[in-house]
Amino acid sequence: MKFRILQVIFLSFFINIGLASAEGPGVEFFNPQGVVKGVRQVSVRFSEQMVTFGDPFVEGPFDIKCLEKGNGRWMDGKNWEYDFDRDLPAGVVCEFNLKPGIKTLSNKDLTGQKTFTFSTGGPSIIYSEPREGSDINEDQVFLLKLDAQPVEESVLSNVRCSIEGIDERVGVRILKDKEREEILKVWYENEAYP
Repeated sequence: MKFRILQVIFLSFFINIGLASAEGPGVEFFNPQGVVKGVRQVSVRFSEQMVTFGDPFVEGPFDIKCLEKGNGRWMDGKNWEYDFDRDLPAGVVCEFNLKPGIKTLSNKDLTGQKTFTFSTGGPSIIYSEPREGSDINEDQVFLLKLDAQPVEESVLSNVRCSIEGIDERVGVRILKDKEREEILKVWYENEAYP
């Protein structure tokens, strides 16, 4: 019985190897993708050797479209990393395209996905006053610290408050000028800003 189970395991292992090699070499791992916060580095692993390890003159495998700057380097023959000069703020979109004609070290064309993108998304709340779970008034003013500058039109058309016991969501308005300054002055005098 044990022998038959081992045969099945080995057979399954060799079938998986055969399927992987039939697909051809390509990007095995790319991180990050989708919408992510706190990006400082891109990590890529290829399924086969791409460069001779230790060659300082090998250029990166991607054409990069991103407003944020950084530098890429080969960590070894299969792994490449790109370090941004700073943590990426909200609102950044980056696209990494495999360079045309790129081949493995054994001169094989790459197959599979060729373009990888990620975004740091829109502004997120870092701190709010009143805090979550606090009692609020009917005409409550919320002070929000965000990780990026919001677009006023986007806030007004997309942000709604949900009130327990009321099916309808309530819109918001943004305080400006003198009204805003007065609220902030009172708050700063009474609270420690994080």
